[in-house]
Parts: sequence; structure tokens; C-alpha cells
Amino acid sequence: MSLKICARSFLTQASFRRSIITSAILLPALVSLSVQAAEPITLRYAVWDKNQLAAEQEIAKNFEKQNPDIKIDIELTPAAQYFVKLDAAAAGGVAPDIFWINMPYFIQYAKNGLLEPLNSDIDKSKLDMGNIVASSVKAYQYNGKQLAIPRDVDSIAVWYNKKLFDEAKVSYPTNNWSWDQLKAKTAELKAGLKGDAFPLVMDLSGDGQDSYLNLLYQNGNNVVPIDDKPTDIDNDKSIWVYHQLQEMMKSGQLPTAQQMSEVKTENIFQSNRAAMAYAGSWLAAPFAGNPLINDHIGVVLMPKIERQSGVAHSLGFAMSSKGTHKAEAWRYIQFMSSEASQEILAKAVIPANKTAAKAWAANIKNVDVTPYIETLEFTKAYPTAGTNTPKWQNIWIASLKRIFMGTDAKKEMDKSVKKISRVMEK
Repeated sequence: MSLKICARSFLTQASFRRSIITSAILLPALVSLSVQAAEPITLRYAVWDKNQLAAEQEIAKNFEKQNPDIKIDIELTPAAQYFVKLDAAAAGGVAPDIFWINMPYFIQYAKNGLLEPLNSDIDKSKLDMGNIVASSVKAYQYNGKQLAIPRDVDSIAVWYNKKLFDEAKVSYPTNNWSWDQLKAKTAELKAGLKGDAFPLVMDLSGDGQDSYLNLLYQNGNNVVPIDDKPTDIDNDKSIWVYHQLQEMMKSGQLPTAQQMSEVKTENIFQSNRAAMAYAGSWLAAPFAGNPLINDHIGVVLMPKIERQSGVAHSLGFAMSSKGTHKAEAWRYIQFMSSEASQEILAKAVIPANKTAAKAWAANIKNVDVTPYIETLEFTKAYPTAGTNTPKWQNIWIASLKRIFMGTDAKKEMDKSVKKISRVMEK
């Protein structure tokens, strides 16, 4: 054998050995890079209601099946601590990629630039904003930008107890009734009911979402400044509403403010001690599912005063303006806003998607709760103004508590409205 052949053979073998060694060295690195490339992105998604967690988890699971490159980490924080935690995270630049926002806090977050504008994403997507409750869509707009997509919606209606109406020989309310007819029925019920049952109950102790705010809207008020006009919570139409409630408490058609501070509206109604009750859609399932009352109750639209109206409040899907996975975050927001996902949400709340909202009503058995859906055609958004809605609300609520305890409504509002206006304008 020649030396050239031996040398060539040796070099070939050496080259082969080097190739094997190099491959052995590089292969783990290549595998590592491949694993890293396949590692899914994790989106943090902040929520606060554990009662809706199951629906959220189902939606997330469905999304992950269709989008294996993205994982959803749902961060549940109790409502009382939610905005404290979110405020701190946003201030530190570590807000979740997606989070729930509500109407009272929306302006504060919008003005501070914490919410990512979604207009271009919406324009490029198949999301039909026209099939979302209009008042909620508008509520999450700021300076012409859509800064959140409405997730769900709450509305208000009037429940009635047929047994108590029959006992008092009073006809049932209907969807086309007026405030004067409601007052006439409460007077008849007061005269005809036995025992300690109330003709009507509504919660006047809080922010008024399920009580006086609806009456103010129905009487033609806006509550917050609109079109450069100041708040109207102290005008004649508002004072009329406060007087109506005062008079009904004095006459026994409504429980007194003291009585209502000791019990909850839902407890009185579910114990057959109220002929009628103003109640939010969040109480529809408990009422309809209660065997003590569900065979003799009904629900209708709120009565009209000057106009048909009412309060609608929505939570919104918001995207952090500081997030690093905005494209992926939009994919999930769009998925959560789809009709299929919204129908899953309908197991817990009224979806903001108007088609899926019908599934919520269908899910509730024993009682026809469609008035909650029908009222969304003419509701107005929950009133917010300035960067600190909770602050001016608390001032107003304190004044209203005094009014409902018997203080002169005009004098009380004259004292507090200037302070409330200043906070609204900040």
C-alpha cells in the first residue's frame, strides 16, 4: 500500500473523527436553541372575581389549544386589593399584559398612559364592535382612542313577588309601565299587604347603580359633566328624584334608610318580605335558583319617568401600554371577545357581545330574565368623571345618606355640589 493512500486514509479518518466530536459538542447547543425557540410566551392576565374563574380558565384552555405558542397565566386578586396591587405594578412598570379595568378607574389609567390604544388592532381584526353594547364601547374611549374592549355588562330591572301582589289584590307590573304607575302600585300594596312585607325595596346606601342613578337618568339627567355643562346632581330634576324617595320612605312604601342599612335588598326579597325590588343582573341567577321564591316571581323593565333609561356598567379587557408581548396580548383579547368565548362567559355574567348575551338569559331557568337584555338598548354608561371617580362619589354618597335620613335635599346639595364638581373636573 502506498504512503499516499495511507496518508489519505488517515486524513479521512481523522476528519471523520473531528466531525463526530464537533457534532457531539454542537448538538446539545442546537437542541437547546431549538427548545428555547419552541418555548411558549406566557401572558399574565389579572382578574378579581373567583366566581368567574372557572369560565376564565375554560376560555384560556381553549385558546392555548389553538395557540400552542402562548400560555395564559390568570392572576386572581380579591376585589378589595385588586387596584391597590395593579396601581403598584403599573407604577413599577410591571403591570400584567392584560387586566380587567372598570369604569370608575378607567379615566385615571387612560390619562396616565397605562392603557394601550387598540384602534389599529380592531381595524385589522374581525372583531365586530357594533355587536358590543354601545354604551360600554363608548365608555372605554378616551381622546378618540379605544383603550379597552368591553367584557361583560351589568344592568338593572325590577323583580316582583306574585304571591304578595295577589295577597294585596294588585295587578302585576309590565314592561311598559311608568313611575307614576309604580307609585300607585306601592300605595295599593302598602294598603293591602299584611305583616311586615314592604311594597318596594332598593339599595340607597351605596353608589346607586341599582337604585337612584337609574331614576336620575330616567328623569333626564346626566350626573357627570357633558358637553361643557356642569354636573346636574343638584338641579331641579335631581332634587325631584331625592324628594320622591324621601316621600316614599315617609309613607312606608319604601323601608327607611335606617331599616335598609340593617339588611340587604336581596335578603328581604328572597325571604318573601318585599313585593318589588330593584336589583342588578348579578342577582338574577340567585333569585331564579331559589326554590323558596322561584315559582312565584317575575322581572320587568324599570318604569319610565321622562325617558326610558338605566345604568349599565361593564368591565373591560385592557392591555398594558408597557407590555412586551402586545401582539400576543391582542390575540388573546380578540379570542376572549369572540362570540364563542363570550358564550362561555355567559355562564357567569351577561357578556358584552349582544348575540352571546342571549345565552346568559337562556342559561337562567325558572324565570324569564330577558328584561335585563332588553334594557341594554337604552341604558347609559355608569357615570365617571375626572381622574378620581371614587372620591367624588364618596362625597356625594355622604350627602345622599343625610338626604335619605331626612335632611333638606336642596340645602344639602347646595353645600356639597361645588366640592363634588371640583373633583369631577380634575
